[in-house]
Amino acid sequence: MNATGLFSIALLVLNLAILPLFVFLLAVALAALVARRPRIQEAEPRSRFLIVVPAHNEEGGIRETVESCLASDYPRSLFDVMVIADNCDDRTAMVAAEAGADVMERFDEHKKSKGFAIEYLLETLTPSGLLETRHALVIIDADTSIDRGLLRAFDHGLRRGLDWIQCYYTVRDPDRSWRTRLMTYAFSLFNGVMSVGLCALGSSAGFRGNGMCFSTRGLRRRPWKSYGLVEDMEYSWSLRTAGERIAFERQATVSAAMPTVGGKAAATQRARWEFGRREIRRRFLPLVFRSEHMNSWDKALSLLELVMPSMAVLAGLYLIAVLIDLGWIAVSGDRGPVAWAILGSAVVMTMALGLYSISPFLALGLPWKYARTLAFFPFYMVWKILVGRKGPPAKWVRTEREPARSDG
Repeated sequence: MNATGLFSIALLVLNLAILPLFVFLLAVALAALVARRPRIQEAEPRSRFLIVVPAHNEEGGIRETVESCLASDYPRSLFDVMVIADNCDDRTAMVAAEAGADVMERFDEHKKSKGFAIEYLLETLTPSGLLETRHALVIIDADTSIDRGLLRAFDHGLRRGLDWIQCYYTVRDPDRSWRTRLMTYAFSLFNGVMSVGLCALGSSAGFRGNGMCFSTRGLRRRPWKSYGLVEDMEYSWSLRTAGERIAFERQATVSAAMPTVGGKAAATQRARWEFGRREIRRRFLPLVFRSEHMNSWDKALSLLELVMPSMAVLAGLYLIAVLIDLGWIAVSGDRGPVAWAILGSAVVMTMALGLYSISPFLALGLPWKYARTLAFFPFYMVWKILVGRKGPPAKWVRTEREPARSDG
């Protein structure tokens, strides 16, 4: 075999190595497009909820979050709002109490993160018996507004026997800047289409840290023990490898404030997410392989989900692969079976990335105006690379909040 043939085979092998990632995206996008939209049946609410808001130095926004929770379209006798003022040195506890929440203060110089705060709450409520009077806990971030129908949607799921539910988590004030518009689009992919598609394919959604519902019977079965940089994903995978299923509730939404510019707050948040995902991948890949509670199909989907790089990295891989593929076929003049296989893999990758990119507009109804924001994607890719070069954060750090937008 001559050098041209050897290079063609090597190129095909490289294409086949990354092709499963694109086939996975294609399957997820198609499943999300054809997934039935569940209808929440009107019924008398009966589930009792405790809405939990972990908060560290959130005096500027905690009132709005508490008031949003208390404004839920749900019988007031069936839910309470509990703010965990975690290692606060400001007026978070006082402002939350004034807004109408129950408040639990916690101080621990060594255990500082949302994961430890949730664990402290559960350890405190369980002996008192208060936890047993609730059907479920709902975890809401301290910078969040919730749909008024959120609890009704969760009640519907609990009455169907679900123990773990994640609602759609998106961006509050999405049109404040190009960055928030781009994050709205990115959230629609990762928090929306991915969750809808995975559930439609028979796998499990994942927790996204905000808008999570845990039934108390589920917590008795699988206690919370997650404290890492992305404690929500850590808990998700501990549940999934144990054979649990997390449902996705697309009818209800929570929306949180996001950094509008690429300063320290955005860099801190992105570093925590990116390096946290790498740690999850390193820890849970072998656990998925060894899990006795997952069938082969679920394992295959879960492994692909775990190894899936960010969209910035995937887009870079696609551009490099397709440019080399087309350039080589044009230069070499090869028209044999290997060349057609290379061209076919390039077509599949293009179809997958294209369909996945437009799936939020088709499957979730995201307004098409957000497609224009993709023009900023190259700048965002460069920024992410620069953030990644700084290395992982040494510990969990709260994302600094930006001043609220004035309407005056």
